Amino acid sequence: MLMIQKKYDVIVVGGGASGMAAAIGAAKTGASCLLIERYGCLGGQATTANVSSYCGFFTHGDKAQQIVKGVGQEVLEELHRLGQYDGYTLSPVGNAIVALDQEAVKFALDEVLFRYPVDVLLHCRMVQAEADRQTGKIQKVVCVDDQDRYEFTANAFVDATGDANLAYLAGAKLRYGDGTGKGQASTRILMLDRVSPDVRFKPAILEEVLTKAKIDGYKNLTKESGIVFRVNDDTVCAILPSVWVPDLSAKTLTACERNTRRQAQEYLEVFHKYMPGMEKCRLISTGVQLGLRDTRHVLGEKTLTGEQVLHAVKPKDSVARGGWPCEMHLDVNKIAKYIFVDNDDYYGIPLGCLKAKGWMNLWCAGRTISADPTAFASVRVMGCGFATGQAAGVAAALSQGENGAVETVQRELVRQGALI
Repeated sequence: MLMIQKKYDVIVVGGGASGMAAAIGAAKTGASCLLIERYGCLGGQATTANVSSYCGFFTHGDKAQQIVKGVGQEVLEELHRLGQYDGYTLSPVGNAIVALDQEAVKFALDEVLFRYPVDVLLHCRMVQAEADRQTGKIQKVVCVDDQDRYEFTANAFVDATGDANLAYLAGAKLRYGDGTGKGQASTRILMLDRVSPDVRFKPAILEEVLTKAKIDGYKNLTKESGIVFRVNDDTVCAILPSVWVPDLSAKTLTACERNTRRQAQEYLEVFHKYMPGMEKCRLISTGVQLGLRDTRHVLGEKTLTGEQVLHAVKPKDSVARGGWPCEMHLDVNKIAKYIFVDNDDYYGIPLGCLKAKGWMNLWCAGRTISADPTAFASVRVMGCGFATGQAAGVAAALSQGENGAVETVQRELVRQGALI
């Protein structure tokens, strides 16, 4: 096995929405940057777990305003060029979402990244992080692919893994779930086609059907209601099979993957039997992986709180905006509970929420950022991930010396077209 060594200004681990935004944000400052992704495409759960919508680009309600631009806007414009984006649609609860075609997203993210001098390694998995915990500085990450082994060093690192894998391997302080052994359930999203355009998926209709199915003897169903939304005229995504994920071991994840695939087959049977217009529907995908929602969280220099989110607080040190309601998946059997931001407004995310506490060069993006359980239920979505990712990438690139001041990061983000 060949050992390959290289040094960068910034290394980003994780190629989802937040990771690709972090890499581009860093590159736009002139920093050299490497983006590492373990799967064969960018996009994170949008392209591997059937999360076929971008949530969080807009505030809630029928007068939704766009609150995420910058790199996220470049992605929307590329999707528009491909004929896959022409504005948001409203979900059954009034959330403004961007419906996605997975193959278009894969290609669009590639195309946007090609515009910038970012080194990208797909099929590359980080297996070790070497760090000095006393000084709070990561020195290098060790990665492998199916042929070679790599040692990458950098001045600064961004954890955009979704599960705080880099922070975990470095030895940073973390919280799992809500910190009390609970948290939000994870969900497998089903993509089904051959669905009649006449079928309606109001939560009350789903609850009636799924409750009857359970009474009739179906034993492997969890959700008794949920969100089902259309991707096109005959294809829908059903957010239904759910499970608790208490840790990230292979043993646990294997059980959870198998459990939710079994649920998926039973939901398919129920749709065939109980939902007129779905008699011939077909399960075309359950995703490459289960949609993980609430795992490890970095403890930051600051922690975003539910109170700040719900009351639309806009602090002076904000580097990103959020506006998605607090979407709480606290019961595997029930539909998500939504708590909306006051007046359908947006809130600001302080820079300190992206910086691991006690660490000099570890920044966080996406659902790994420092937030309490209520705030996390809002900031975890991918639209917001584009915003926190770009901010983390810029902060990482400018974090050497005095250039890392909040005002400097804010000015650079504005120059890059981001909304802060």
